[in-house]
Amino acid sequence: MSKSIPSEPQPTIDDTIRYQRLMELVEAEDAANGEVGCGRNLENQPSVYLKTCGINISDEKLRNLLREYLGHLLMEVDFDSIVTQVSRFIESLLVQESAPSENHKSKLTPKESVVEYIPTSELKQCIESELGEFCSSSAIEQIIHYTCQVIHNSILQPRHKWPQPIWVLRNLEKMYITQASSLDAAITRVKAQYPHETGELQVIKVGGLLAPNQVISLDLSDNFR
Repeated sequence: MSKSIPSEPQPTIDDTIRYQRLMELVEAEDAANGEVGCGRNLENQPSVYLKTCGINISDEKLRNLLREYLGHLLMEVDFDSIVTQVSRFIESLLVQESAPSENHKSKLTPKESVVEYIPTSELKQCIESELGEFCSSSAIEQIIHYTCQVIHNSILQPRHKWPQPIWVLRNLEKMYITQASSLDAAITRVKAQYPHETGELQVIKVGGLLAPNQVISLDLSDNFR
């Protein structure tokens, strides 16, 4: 006695409702986390997002590039913010590219008003190595420009500001204590407030906090006998 092969079950109205509900939950969770979508109605795009969410730039690769060029200006919390913003932008851009019926345009700051803190060639190489096979050339350019914009904004308003270190400098007769961002800036500040000081200054200590724009001068002959 032969048996007929059962046909594959067709989706029912309940299955469709469950799928729509699942997509709504995914969108709501992403919105709650501040991720792609951010509360807007994606209609049929959440399914596209599920297919593209695994495609993104390497967190560590971008972070290393930021450390190399901006480690003296920003801290890890600033890098966290930059990486997160760029990653979300890439996710959103991939969703938009995969749903051409939706005409979304990202608002970017004009290029001429964004300072280049990392060489564009190195930033482009970093991004293309991860996303070159998934994104169009125009999308790559958008990602590069957006990354430069986020970095520029982070430099202007960092989440955490480094305190300028104290520099203790000395010559044969005097010791100078000042707060500055670098050794050159410390020496410049000393010689600006003490123009008679034209000799070579030796660094003997760096660190701590001091009132800004001040230089303390100690006479070694009087204080360190």
